[in-house]
Amino acid sequence: MQIHSAHLAVAAAVPAAMYVASKFNVPRDVKLAKGLAKAKLGYRSFERADTLNVSYRFEEAYKRHPTKEALVFEGRSYTFEDIQQESNRVANWLLSKGVKRGDIVSLFMQNKPEFLFCWLGLNKVGATGAFINNNLTGKPLTHSLRTAASKMLIMDAEIPEAIRDVLAEVQQMGYVIFSYGGPETVDFAESVDLSQMSTQSPPKDLRSKTGPNDIAMLIYTSGTTGLPKAGRFSHARANLAALFWTSFYHFSETDRLYIALPLYHSAGAVLGMCVAWVTGATVVLARKFSVKSFWDECRANRVTVIQYIGEICRYLLNVPESPMDKVHTIRMAHGNGMRPDVWNRFRDRFGIPVIGEWYASTEGTGILTNYNTGLTGAGAIGYRGSLARTIDKGLKIARFDIVTEELIRDKNGRCIECDDDEPGELLCIIDSNDPTRTFQGYHQNASANAKKVAADCFVKGDRYFRTGDILRRDKDGFFYFGDRVGDTFRWKSENVSTAEVSEVLSVYPDCIEVNVYGVQIPGHDGRAGMAAIVAKESMDWDKFAKYALKNLPKYSVPIFIRRVPAMEITGTFKQRKVELVSEGMNPDKIADQMLWLDGQSYKPFTALEHDKVVTGKAKL
Repeated sequence: MQIHSAHLAVAAAVPAAMYVASKFNVPRDVKLAKGLAKAKLGYRSFERADTLNVSYRFEEAYKRHPTKEALVFEGRSYTFEDIQQESNRVANWLLSKGVKRGDIVSLFMQNKPEFLFCWLGLNKVGATGAFINNNLTGKPLTHSLRTAASKMLIMDAEIPEAIRDVLAEVQQMGYVIFSYGGPETVDFAESVDLSQMSTQSPPKDLRSKTGPNDIAMLIYTSGTTGLPKAGRFSHARANLAALFWTSFYHFSETDRLYIALPLYHSAGAVLGMCVAWVTGATVVLARKFSVKSFWDECRANRVTVIQYIGEICRYLLNVPESPMDKVHTIRMAHGNGMRPDVWNRFRDRFGIPVIGEWYASTEGTGILTNYNTGLTGAGAIGYRGSLARTIDKGLKIARFDIVTEELIRDKNGRCIECDDDEPGELLCIIDSNDPTRTFQGYHQNASANAKKVAADCFVKGDRYFRTGDILRRDKDGFFYFGDRVGDTFRWKSENVSTAEVSEVLSVYPDCIEVNVYGVQIPGHDGRAGMAAIVAKESMDWDKFAKYALKNLPKYSVPIFIRRVPAMEITGTFKQRKVELVSEGMNPDKIADQMLWLDGQSYKPFTALEHDKVVTGKAKL
């Protein structure tokens, strides 16, 4: 395969940067340079050997130690050989069903070994898995399946109802549905029968010519507007990410990594599973995150590294303190979104020496990292010293107009880089010659791709990926997260698109007009969903709640309802949100009738309920 000139340039520049950095006494920049150098060198070796396909990373670990424990799930242990044989069975089954190199197969599955068998099996035949969020229902689910442009759906046999509810529409798309991963049979799906399938690897020519831009998986994200978009995650990015984090966070085959994050997200899939495959580490996989079982499972399975998203850490802190809090073998917590007010309390209470915070996005072209041992930079999502920023100009924080949601440009039409501690939108350079900075974009969504690219930002002809995130960098080089651009807000560590929620709710017969936004609540990260609704007098709020819970992911169902007589609009016929957001959810300050989602129904929200929410006595 061709070795890109950018690879050679980086390989030559990084050692020099490390030398200069050491002279300037900037060890964090040295650490970053070392991680990038090792990742680039490892990637180039895979490229030369025609082994870029992600499934090779697993097989290399299997060949090193086939009988080593690779996976633990709900008390059952799987060796690397067990997974190799089962994924080979799946690969051969896929071939028997006509799946070809380059095909896309949709997966609608929980965190289970079967998810991994399917993922590896697909890659072994040169195909791609579309990882559908298993919490989706209704329109978001059918949209995601349609976006995949697939004709085969493998669904978890234990969760058939979401597919059953939209079965006619899914079948109209041309899907053939198979169920897998449970003793149950599903009446509308054919069971995946592996009993007669060979455990031998499929022909290697199906995957040996995998190129850097070939897609390893489609990973869905809400983005900034609209329904879920399918991010194209290439084999090159998966390899480079796994190699970099393996080096940067000192992973080894002796580590035991606890993953309670969903495998349909890049955090669990790439920074969890792919890292484990590169190193030969053991994964302890949870079906889902549980506050009650988290520490017990970590102790019982001798876990050394835990993955988190910000809210997980807050949930764990909210549990009453215990003498067992520091009784564990964990050396590091790595993830993203740990808020500054949680950071040191979490580290100190549970005695975890290293926080490995990172910033990245499925479709983005840049990363930030903060390997934090408690000395400086607690709460930062990343660090780049002045030397690193001089050598690598790929990340910029640019001035941003929060009203127009556009980048601010000077008289020459160029973007303006922010000063220290000045918030702005993070931009990441796009370079088609560098697989770490190639913008692959969203699958079958040209309009969304166009919105994410800004051109001629700092010099004529350059192109940058617009992250949609507001960040600031302090004078010491630490980066801190601010907020999402536009109407999208984060709740329960998920992006919630107001446009998506409004579109779903507006279809309800008794809704006349809907305006969705997020409101801040003391003691909670992100913003909670709230909807101002103009409704008919015949509105039944209990039935409306059932409709919302059925057709939206639970995290995006509005917690608060404000029933308004008419919607405020601008002179250009756009709904006003600023005033609604500023008024929040305090019924003492709002004359309109208010409701809140209490369990499965909307009930009156008065000052009494408000006090319970802000004091943390009510569960949201």
